[in-house]
Amino acid sequence: MAGIKDVAKKAGVSIATVSNVMNKRKPVSAELEAKVLAAVKDLNYEVNPVGRGLKSNRTNQIGVIVPSFSQVYFPAILQGIHEAAMKYGYTVSVYETNGDVEIEKKYVQFLKNSWTDGIILASYANIENESDRAYIWSLSDMSTNKKKIPVVSLENILGPSMDAVIVDNKKAAETAMGHLLDLGHTQILHIAAPQRFNIGELRMEGYRKSLEEAGIKFDSNRVIEGDFSPKSGYRCMKDLLKRKISFTAVFCANDQMSIGAMRVLLDEGIRIPEDVAIIGLDNNFPATLVTPALSSVNFPKFDMGYKAIELLSQRISGSTKKRSVIVLDTELIVRKSTSNQGDNKWNLDW
Repeated sequence: MAGIKDVAKKAGVSIATVSNVMNKRKPVSAELEAKVLAAVKDLNYEVNPVGRGLKSNRTNQIGVIVPSFSQVYFPAILQGIHEAAMKYGYTVSVYETNGDVEIEKKYVQFLKNSWTDGIILASYANIENESDRAYIWSLSDMSTNKKKIPVVSLENILGPSMDAVIVDNKKAAETAMGHLLDLGHTQILHIAAPQRFNIGELRMEGYRKSLEEAGIKFDSNRVIEGDFSPKSGYRCMKDLLKRKISFTAVFCANDQMSIGAMRVLLDEGIRIPEDVAIIGLDNNFPATLVTPALSSVNFPKFDMGYKAIELLSQRISGSTKKRSVIVLDTELIVRKSTSNQGDNKWNLDW
């Protein structure tokens, strides 16, 4: 196998020149660069990423940790991460925690030991939990062998100094509730996200605040907690119907649970939206595949992933600016599940 010395000899340049061309550390004349690249091609020379990493303290590797590969919410985020990583010259490894913070901690430690350049983390840790607090603080100042490993948080604001790319979950919930209230609904059930997670708490706060501002008393009997999955939405809707509570609308904390809840309503002969309106959050692609199409609040998932790489790249490059929290805008998408005037077309542009 050809080495850097062979390339230098064939091109008639120094080893340092070959290194500068391959690593783009210092500018090299177009003539010398052409000679080096021609020699690289002729000799089929490949840079050893491990060796380069040891010398530069960089591996050009980024770790991404998400709760689930099966949730339809994350693929668009990962696509944004992938495209930005390609642009900035990083290779990405993705890990799944199944929402288990202890598994998450193990992956973080593994990536730290692997000298990864940075981590993008969709964490289920909650700073309000004493058991998670020390772990979250450690993420804000993580290093190995004097190498700083920056972390960018997705969805949540973790700790006092960690960069994050988020949406305003409370505001998104208020947007969904505001739509139902504007349609005249006052008896609104809520299938909530897990309250042990910060985003679940925030979406619940949005539900409660919207009721309060509309002069409607909060009733805990109208609330049930799911786990983000369609199956839990189905189970929760079944349980709510057993409570024999009058209602005209359902706000679900994500689309997946909304779709499970819709299945129950339709099976029971309850018309949507004539008898009951239903809305979710996230605006994932299945929202347009069900009948009626599901109203939702769109989260810019691709942009979330792309912006996370941009922030991380700045930190890897040595940026010392103050902590950045990018809050992306959300948008109400009205479809037939809440209004007969809503859109019912399939969206083929996901």
